[in-house]
Amino acid sequence: MAKKGKMKISKTKRNNQTTNKMKKQGKLKLQRHKQKVQKQKTPVQIQPEYSSDSESSSNEWADMLDEDEQRYIANRLAKQPQLLSNIPQAEPENKRGSKRRRKEKIPKPIRETDTNVSDTDSGAESDTDDSDVEEKYEKEQLERPAKKMRPLLPIKTKDGVMERAEECEESESEQEDNIQLQQQQNKTEDTKIDSGSDSGMEVTEELSAPQPDEVEEVTTVELLAARRDKLRHEKLRIGALCSSLLESPEKKLKNLFPILYLMEERLKDGALNLMSVRKLATLSAAEVFRDILPDYKLRHQDYSDIKLKKDTLSLYKYEKELLEFYKRYLQRLEKAANVLRRKKGDNRKLDEPTLSLALVSIRCMAGLLVARPNFNYATNIAQSIIPFLDSRDHTARQVVTDSCVNVFAEDKKGEITLAIVRLINQLVKRRGDRLHPAALACLLALRIKQVELDKDAEIQHKKRQEERHKKRIVNLSKMEKKRAKKLKEVERELLETEAQESELARRKQLTEVTKTVFHIYFRLLKTAPRSGLLAAALDGLAKFTHVINLEYYSDLVAILSRLLKDELIGHRERLLCVRTVLAVLSGAGDALNVDPVHFHNHLYANTLQVHAGASHGDASIIVEAIWQLCARARRVSAAVLRAFSKRLATAALQLQHNGALAALALVHHLTQQSKALSSLFETDETVGSGRFEPTSPSPEHCNAHSATAYEVCVLRRHYHPTVRNAAASLLARGSWPSELNKLTPMQIFANYDGSQMSFKPSVPPPKPNTQPGKIKSTHAWAQTDLKTHCQDVEEAVEMALKENIVR
Repeated sequence: MAKKGKMKISKTKRNNQTTNKMKKQGKLKLQRHKQKVQKQKTPVQIQPEYSSDSESSSNEWADMLDEDEQRYIANRLAKQPQLLSNIPQAEPENKRGSKRRRKEKIPKPIRETDTNVSDTDSGAESDTDDSDVEEKYEKEQLERPAKKMRPLLPIKTKDGVMERAEECEESESEQEDNIQLQQQQNKTEDTKIDSGSDSGMEVTEELSAPQPDEVEEVTTVELLAARRDKLRHEKLRIGALCSSLLESPEKKLKNLFPILYLMEERLKDGALNLMSVRKLATLSAAEVFRDILPDYKLRHQDYSDIKLKKDTLSLYKYEKELLEFYKRYLQRLEKAANVLRRKKGDNRKLDEPTLSLALVSIRCMAGLLVARPNFNYATNIAQSIIPFLDSRDHTARQVVTDSCVNVFAEDKKGEITLAIVRLINQLVKRRGDRLHPAALACLLALRIKQVELDKDAEIQHKKRQEERHKKRIVNLSKMEKKRAKKLKEVERELLETEAQESELARRKQLTEVTKTVFHIYFRLLKTAPRSGLLAAALDGLAKFTHVINLEYYSDLVAILSRLLKDELIGHRERLLCVRTVLAVLSGAGDALNVDPVHFHNHLYANTLQVHAGASHGDASIIVEAIWQLCARARRVSAAVLRAFSKRLATAALQLQHNGALAALALVHHLTQQSKALSSLFETDETVGSGRFEPTSPSPEHCNAHSATAYEVCVLRRHYHPTVRNAAASLLARGSWPSELNKLTPMQIFANYDGSQMSFKPSVPPPKPNTQPGKIKSTHAWAQTDLKTHCQDVEEAVEMALKENIVR
C-alpha cells in the first residue's frame, strides 16, 4: 500500500527509474543485443569460359591420374562445371549490416613442386587446388582494377561510432590516367624483361633482388630538367602560401610552417634542399613579415587564470603565434648568416651558394630592422648584424652600414639607436685596432642636435632651487600649499598633452648616444693613433664638435697637435687633424687661448699636393678646412686670408671641375669677408713692396699682397660652363651665379662631382648631320687664251695609244 501523501507509481515505471539511476551510477551492465541480418540470396553463378591455357593445364594434371580418376573428374565437371570457376565477385555482407567491405585476401602463390592432390574422392566437398588455376586467379586479381571507395558520414550505435563507405564510379579522366599509368608500368616491365635472360625464373630473381653494384645512370640534362621542375613547383607553392596568408593573416598564419620548412638545409627524407628554394622561401617570408608586423611592440601577460572575451582571446593567440613564428624565422636567418663570422686564423674560402645565401639572410635581417625598428626582437636583430661591420666581405659590410644609416635617420624614440651605438662600442672594445675602418662610417649619420652633456650640472642646479623652494613652502599656509600642489598637477597634464615627456625622454636617449660615441672616438685617439681607425675618429670629431663639452676642448687640441707632429701618420690623417682643430676653434672653442699658426702653415703647405689624380679625394678635406677658416675670418690676419685666396686660385687649375668650383666659391666668400683681397684682381699696378714667394711654407710671410690672381683669367676658358661663369663673375666683381648662390662649397663639391659619370649641366645630344646634296663637278677657264692654246696643242698631237695597245 502506498504511503500517504505520495502518488501511486506502477511497477514498470518504478523499474525504469531504478534502471536509469543505476545507469547513471555506472552499476548497470547493459546487454548488447546482436543485430539481426537477413540472409541474402546466393548470386547466380555464371559458367566460366575455359581458354586454351586451362585445357593445356588439364592435360598436364591428367597425366598424373589413373583412367578411373580421370573419368570420375570428367563426369563431375560435366555435371558441376563451377568447381574450377573463379570465386564469385559478390562478397558476403557484414553480420552487423555495415557497408564496409573486407579486403580480399590474395592467396600466396604455390609452386608447381608443392601441388597437393586431395585424398577425398568427392569433388563437391573438396576443391582441387591446382597451380595453373591459382596463377590464373592471381593474374586476374592483379589485372582487376581496384574499386574506389567514397567515405560516408559515420553512424552512432550502441557499440560506438561506425564508419561507412560505398563504392563510386570513376570519372573518365581518372580512368584515362589509370590506363596511362598501367601502360607505363607495362612498358617498364617489358624493358626490364627484355634486358634480362630468356628464362622467366632468372628474370624474376633479377627483378626481386637487384645487385647493389649496379647504379642507374642519370644524365646532366635529366638533372637540370628535374631541378627546373622542382623549382617551378616550389615557386608556385610559396606564392600560393604567401598570397593566401596576406589575404587573412589571422586565419592563415599556419601557412608559415611550410615556408619555414623550405628554409631548412635538409628535407624530412634526408635529401638536400635546393639553394634557390631556400633563398625564395627566405625572401618571401621577409616580405610577408614586413607586411603583417605592427609598428609597436607586443607585450603579453599570463592570462591563463583570467577569463577573456572571445575576440580578445583570439587576438591574444594570434599575436602569440606571430611572435613564435617570427622568432623561428630569425633563428634560421642567424644560422645561415653566421657562416661569414669566422674565427681568427680561419682562411677557408666559402663556396658561392653558401655565400649568397648568407648575404640574402643578412639583407633580410637588415631590411626587417629598418622596416620595424620598434617591434619585438629588434635589439636581437641588431645584435646579430652589427658584428658584420667587421666582415671580410664588402657586400655584407655595406648592407649593414646602409641599414644602420636608415635606422638612425628614421628612429624617433632613440631606443634602437642607443642599442646599436652600444653594440658598436662593444665591437671596438673587442677588436681594437684590428677593426675595419668602414665599421665606424655609419656613426656619421647620427642626428645629434639637441644634446645635453652638461645635464649633471643642471640637475644639481635644480636641486638647489628645489631646496630653496621647500624652505619657502614651510612658511606657507595650508591654502597656499594646496594651490601650489594643484598648479604642479596642471603643469604635468599640460606637458602630457604637448608630448613634452616623450621629447624629454628622447633627449635623454640622445645624450647617452653622444656620450657613447665620443667614448669610442677618444678611446681610438688614445689606444690606436696610428691605425686606420684614426681617420674615422677624426671625421666624427670634426662633425660633432658642437656637442663636445668645453672642458675637453683644450685636451683635444693638445692631442691633435701632437698627432700632427708625428711622422708615422699619413698625409690624409694630418689634414684631418687640421680640419678637426679648425672646426673646434670655429665653434665654442673660439674662446680658447690657442694659437693656430702651426695648423695654418700645414694646411697652406699641403694644399698644392692635391690634384685631379689619385689625391683628388683629399680635396674635400682642404675645402672643408678652409671653410672653417672662413668662419673665423675676423680673427685671422689679412695676409693669411690673401695667401689662402692665392693658393686656392692656383689649386683650381689642377683640380677637377667640382674642386675648381668649390675653390672659386671659397675665394668669393673670402673677398666678401675682407676688402684687402681686392688687390688680387687689380691689373694696373701692385700695391706693396717685395715679391710673392709661392714656395714659402708660411702664409704670413709669403708676400701675398704683391701677387695677382691671374689663374682666374685662365679659368674663363675652362671646359665646364659653370666654372667659366664663376670665373667671369669673380673677375668682374659682379653677382655670383644664381645656381651657386645658396650652396656651400662642400655642397658644390658634392653636387658637381663627375665620378658617377654625370655631368652638370647635362651635355645636349649632338645635332643630326644633314649632308647637302652632291655638287656636280664643273670646269671653268679663267683665261680664254689658255683655253685656245690647250685646244690647239691637243689637236696637233697624234693620239695613237689604242693602236699601240692593240699591237
